[in-house]
Amino acid sequence: MNECNDTPRVLPPYQDHVRLWADELRAWVPEALFDAHVHIGPAQAVGPIAPERRSGALTTFMSLSWEELFETYAELYSGKTIRGLIAFPFPQREVSAELANDYIIEVMKRDARVKGFLVSDPTDVRPAVAAFEKAQKAGVRFSGVKPYADRLGKSNFDAKMAEFLLEDLLAFMNAEGLVMLLHTSGLGVGTEDVQNFLRHMSDRYPRIRVLLAHMGRYVRYQQFLDFMDTEVLKDCPSLYLEMSSASCPEVYDRVLQCEWLHSRLVFGSDLPFGMITGVEHWSDTHGAIFLTRDTYSWSNPTMNAEFATQRERLTYNTYHCIQAFRDALTRHAFDAAKAERLKEDVFCGNALRLFG
Repeated sequence: MNECNDTPRVLPPYQDHVRLWADELRAWVPEALFDAHVHIGPAQAVGPIAPERRSGALTTFMSLSWEELFETYAELYSGKTIRGLIAFPFPQREVSAELANDYIIEVMKRDARVKGFLVSDPTDVRPAVAAFEKAQKAGVRFSGVKPYADRLGKSNFDAKMAEFLLEDLLAFMNAEGLVMLLHTSGLGVGTEDVQNFLRHMSDRYPRIRVLLAHMGRYVRYQQFLDFMDTEVLKDCPSLYLEMSSASCPEVYDRVLQCEWLHSRLVFGSDLPFGMITGVEHWSDTHGAIFLTRDTYSWSNPTMNAEFATQRERLTYNTYHCIQAFRDALTRHAFDAAKAERLKEDVFCGNALRLFG
């Protein structure tokens, strides 16, 4: 793990651009945090990256050391204590799964707070089983799996759930009682393909608890509201919601209306991607976009100029997600004690209970 000390910083210097943390969020967020969505991995695990791949947001970050993660935590969530975290490799096809999973094993050996998830091969369950057994021989245990469609060599939007979630993988996870952090394919939970697959997993593999990353993903928040109308979440108690990237208060409004979902909402940052300075946004001219304060390799100059005023009010995505949850919770008529318990559960307690 010492090689990380010589690795250049992946993340730019921290800034509280609009003082959202200092002036609003720090006093509101509970003292203890469990971060349910963190990517870490060594730069040595990353292979060559084609220039056209740099035009997509997925390749904004490809590595992050354990040391830099905790340096970032100290600034990003200053004054808070990290009680636990779900850590897993970067999911891009250029990343060596074997080297990346080995890094997670070493981090689990180093810090008991880490619930390590392995990245899986979408076409062959054997490497995932081998990584799981390797961790056990090293005296630690993977708690879950992070499957990802990009490792198929195609866009996540073009993939189908069954293509990267093999039945053999699901059977293995069910037998071991593992947790899945799932980045849904296509347009996310608003599509029938995704909904049907979630029901299939819940019915056939009830011991797999599934964290739906980014509140399940949606292009427009109405798709999430439509998903709630299907009652998939109500019918499938093994499904949880993880809140990274979701910066629309309307999705939290809907979740907070459902008492039975309060114990299944968990905080996640999606670091280092959660430090992209932007929010999800719907534009009548551009469609679903990610509006950012900073300029990235995948930024659209015309769009940046069009939204110049809005961009000045932006900061790190993880702050805007917390802000959206706060705004939704503030609008609900919970008494003060209940609201405080709910905050503590979402930011820490629910995840701790998920892992017993």
